[in-house]
Amino acid sequence: MTRLRWFPLIVLTLLLLACASGGPLVTPGRTTAGGHLSIEAGMEWTRLGDPREQLWTIDGPLLNALHLIPTVREGDFIFLGQRQSKRRPDGAFYHRGMRPDELRDLIADGMRAAGAVNVTTLNLRPARFGDREGFRFEMTLDSSSGLKYRAMVAGFEHEKGLALAMFYAPAEYYYPRDEAKVSAMLDTLRWK
Repeated sequence: MTRLRWFPLIVLTLLLLACASGGPLVTPGRTTAGGHLSIEAGMEWTRLGDPREQLWTIDGPLLNALHLIPTVREGDFIFLGQRQSKRRPDGAFYHRGMRPDELRDLIADGMRAAGAVNVTTLNLRPARFGDREGFRFEMTLDSSSGLKYRAMVAGFEHEKGLALAMFYAPAEYYYPRDEAKVSAMLDTLRWK
């Protein structure tokens, strides 16, 4: 009987925890996205991750996500997590000095390796991020369950490797809603 008395309190606590934010809030303005990478946040986001990589979201990672990686190092998998080795020589591994079209293809291959299907890339173009030459492009892809996504990617090389930012969201509602604001945000990427 005593255990049942605590049950409503436990349920209420679990409900409140489920409603709580997953991480610190990013407010509009210039902010560090790990390491020396900074970006002008044009709207509020919830930040998850650590200095090596961050995931920002507004409505939840499956509905919209801005993936920020300050440094993909030589031989790293494009989205981190594993390194190139003699036993694993092939894959979406970054190497300094890759051309923009090679980086675009590497990122698309990384998305496929992460489980995305029907990945296509569009509109590769040069971009400038402060004093850094870089690239921008868009992608369409499907999740393994069939949900159609759109994505935009920005990146540039610096002394330590590749800085990479990718925003993705379902093509139906969330991507068009946030596309202009996030595109303007990606233009503000800087390396300090």
